[in-house]
Amino acid sequence: MKKSDKKNASSYCNYNDTFISYDQNRQPNGLRELLHIFKETRVPFEEQVVLEGGFGTGAYIDQIRHHMKKIYGVEGSEQGYEETQKKVGDAKNVHLQIGNILNLSFSDDFFHAYMVNQVLHHLDTEPSYPNLTLFLKESRRVIKPGGVLTINTSTQEQLNPNSGVYWNYKYIEKAAVAMQARYIPVPILLSRLGKLGFTNIKTTIPSGKLFQEQYYRNPKVAMDTDFQKADSIYCFLSAEEIVETNALIRSSIDDGSVYQHMVQAERQAEKIGEAVIVSARTPL
Repeated sequence: MKKSDKKNASSYCNYNDTFISYDQNRQPNGLRELLHIFKETRVPFEEQVVLEGGFGTGAYIDQIRHHMKKIYGVEGSEQGYEETQKKVGDAKNVHLQIGNILNLSFSDDFFHAYMVNQVLHHLDTEPSYPNLTLFLKESRRVIKPGGVLTINTSTQEQLNPNSGVYWNYKYIEKAAVAMQARYIPVPILLSRLGKLGFTNIKTTIPSGKLFQEQYYRNPKVAMDTDFQKADSIYCFLSAEEIVETNALIRSSIDDGSVYQHMVQAERQAEKIGEAVIVSARTPL
């Protein structure tokens, strides 16, 4: 089976291709905050059973597995599943499967915690986000009473191509606007959680960065094919548009203006973070 023929769950991007270079350009943002949220559950940390939906290449699973009794993962991409299996090896407390987070195979009240990290924007193509509601209902079903759902996502402000936290989005404004439309505004997400009966709904700005350090220091990185494969925003651009984007960045490097954009984005990230973790509990 060719990589391009493998299962791929994103509504707009071929992650079987993307995941090949994912770990070289991305890092698990918000790990410390996620662990803190899980620790607030009444069940002792080391006795918890956790699920990650859409685990990608397993960066979060590979870190969190050392703290939990068991961690399960459901991923729609076969390439992601294979990359994660390489990371965790024969770890006895890790259980991976290829599947659909809108229709989980687990019984009711199975997990103490359920996390998704930068996944929800791949679920819907419609502006009413119907699949998001299906995801939230299914999440509530599999989480034990008093358990927690964590959603690592981004705000519209963080994704803004002109005043947001990712400097390269200024050069791909069309794609950034398309990406913003895929992210449900956080206030609407909070409202849906409340309507579905979740309680103790909170937002936390995670520490750390989403990309590897070279992205923040060397603007040439954003022209690299592997980097572009590691950020699904480039799936909104044609090959011709990517060539044009690279030319814009190259010109901006030559006249020095790119460094102003990078400083501006870094300062904004210090204020509002690069992502947001929404957490909500099921009632006891």
